[in-house]
Formats: sequence, structure tokens, C-alpha cells
Amino acid sequence: MQKQLQQQQKFLFAKVLDAVQSSALHHKKTTTDFMDRYKSEIFFEKVKSIQNVKAMVFGGHEQSERRMIAFAPDYMELTEQDFPIQALYITKNKKFGQADLNHRDYLGSILALGIDRAKLGDIIVLEQQTICYVHKDLAEYVKNTLEYVSRTKVDVSVSDISAVTLPEKEWKYQTITVASLRLDAVAGGAFHMARGKVQQYIKRELVQLNWNTTTNISCLLKQGDMISIRGFGRIKIFEIGNITKKDRICVTIGRE
Repeated sequence: MQKQLQQQQKFLFAKVLDAVQSSALHHKKTTTDFMDRYKSEIFFEKVKSIQNVKAMVFGGHEQSERRMIAFAPDYMELTEQDFPIQALYITKNKKFGQADLNHRDYLGSILALGIDRAKLGDIIVLEQQTICYVHKDLAEYVKNTLEYVSRTKVDVSVSDISAVTLPEKEWKYQTITVASLRLDAVAGGAFHMARGKVQQYIKRELVQLNWNTTTNISCLLKQGDMISIRGFGRIKIFEIGNITKKDRICVTIGRE
């Protein structure tokens, strides 16, 4: 699995380099598809110092997790408006019930239309509606073809990203105590799992640290790190505090 992920990453980086070369050779602005935050950050670090080309990362909003990288000749201005991104407002039709829908429901229904995952950015599920960031070339197609999410009738409208106002993310805070700052120890405390169980999930490549799949059980965590376990959600480390009398470390986490 790890080798497969590495091959996918090499293939994706080759496409990033194609966008860089196209910008430089044809003197125009280019963008990649959406990618996860980890890949966008490492690829940006690799290409940002290329001569005669400037680069920028953006995904439609300030805290975006799926993002594009845009390129332009160094004599051109590059702004957020150069990213081919639009927002879809997806609202449940009140006449047909108010079923609870989650991120997976929305993602699955949009992909079922034949949309490539790389053309989709963040999907933000809110109480009254859901906002989906999408490549602008597909926005009208999704608007006109997405009628149901799961079995719930929905209405879809398209908006420029500049008109979208997102509520501030709400975290549910909790302070836990752990024996060490190792990944397996903190994840065990945060997700209320036995340490051995967490280690199994890590070995099965079901755990991500800062949006990157990891198999390093003993890596040490720091403030700001994000941990997710497939099927169990995600937490963020907000503070690493004092040592208790029993030599355990106080860690404040936030759960989405």
C-alpha cells in the first residue's frame, strides 16, 4: 500500500511539473487539480523556488484542506481570483424530509455523477446547507444533474467563492493525560482506544498525521498536529501542558 501511495505521489508531482513548464513556456497562468493539504504543501515547497515562475496555493477559502497550486510567469500578478474554483450550495428540499446527511453522503453522490475526485475541493456540511468547492468547469454540470444526496432531494446553486461566508469552525475541547507524546499514546487517549488497537490501525495505514498516512507508531507529536483515524474522525492538538504528579502529560485536544 505504501509503495502504491508513493507511485501515486510521483505521478501527481509529474503533473504539477507539467503545469509549471506550461506556465513558463507559454507565458500563461496554469493550475493543478485539487489535492490534499499534505501533497499541496510538499509540492509547493519543491516548486516555489523555480526561476521565472511564481506559485500560490489556494482551495477556495482560508482554511481549505483540498487545494490547487497555481503558477504564473514572474512578471504576472497571481491572486486567488486566478483559481478556477466555484462554490456549490447544496440545500435539502424541505418538502421531502430532513434526513441527516454526512460528508460521505455528499461526496458519494457527487462522484456518482462521474466527477473525478481531483475536481472536487472541500465539502463543508453545515446545519442548513452544504458548501462544496468544485472546479468551475464542472459547477453548472453538478448543479443541473445532482438531484439527490443519498435518498434526499436537494437543490443546488452556484456561487463565486468571494461571496461565500463560512462560519468559524467549532471545536469540542477536552484535556487528556498521556504517558508520552508518541502518536500511539496520544491517539489512544484522544480516541479512547487501547494503545495496541491504535498500533494496529497505524500498521494498517488507517491513520493520518497532518493529512499524510503514516506507519510511524512512535513519532513524537507537537502542538498544532492533526490526527485522524478512518471511521473515527479527527482531532487537533491545541496545547501540550504540564506534567501531573503521576508523570503524565496534559494535552488539550479539539474534536470537530
